[in-house]
Amino acid sequence: MAERTARQVLLDHGVVSLPVDPFAIAAACDILVEPKPSANDGVSGMLIRLGESFGILYATHIPSEGFQRFSVSHELGHYFLAGHPEQLLASGAHASRANFASGDPYEVEADMFAAALLMPRTPFMMAARAFDDGLDAIVGLSAQCRTSLTAAAVSYVRYSRCAVAIVQSLDGVVEFCAVSDALKTEPIGWLRRGAPLPPSSLTRHFASDHANIDHARTGEGEGRLSDWFSRAQAHSIREEVIGLGRFGRVLTVLHCPAISLSADGYDIDDKDEAEEDVMERWAVRFH
Repeated sequence: MAERTARQVLLDHGVVSLPVDPFAIAAACDILVEPKPSANDGVSGMLIRLGESFGILYATHIPSEGFQRFSVSHELGHYFLAGHPEQLLASGAHASRANFASGDPYEVEADMFAAALLMPRTPFMMAARAFDDGLDAIVGLSAQCRTSLTAAAVSYVRYSRCAVAIVQSLDGVVEFCAVSDALKTEPIGWLRRGAPLPPSSLTRHFASDHANIDHARTGEGEGRLSDWFSRAQAHSIREEVIGLGRFGRVLTVLHCPAISLSADGYDIDDKDEAEEDVMERWAVRFH
């Protein structure tokens, strides 16, 4: 539902090229968008309603254009998604913590809307073919879509035909994990929020040095899928990590070449008629 709503917003506003500009969409809806003072942290953004007028405040304490654009898109999700304004704006304002770390269903829906708005399925998958699988693709797509690494990683996993998982962690503890459809073809169990990072993992060692996080360093190593997922077989995996700077987190990409849905990493076939209409317009820009 969140993805379909985002797709309709893009169609309504005639968006036909990457990157998508959430500030322009907000302006077209007469939504005033302003930055919060950088000294104010704790939330990623806020949607405000006064009578029939709406405004968005977005966080600046994390000096990342991608994070800020995602935060604005998240608040647009609360504005556009059915039931969100009625449920969340009873007091006239709603504060959010975007970027996939919340378990609140309204926040999850707004995160998924933001990802689909900034990284529409068809152009995202077309663009992904220019990169090697894994962290290289996530970094490249993040730059092309001008969004956060975390948001690019979530979309990458959702659309990839490869057996891949991403994990975001803070202080050695899992904040969330997303798994591709290919990786779900085998019983692997689930890596839950709050679980400690595997003791033998590269990520655990990498995260123990905060300079790696602060300076957005990267690392790569080998491991076993069973180290991360309790029911998984001991398949060999490639483990890639990157520090997320002022955001304070570590992003991990786990790639298991032994499992795959197809030789082609991305499937751009979609039976949704509206999606096909979108593909025609995007194809002009990407072929």
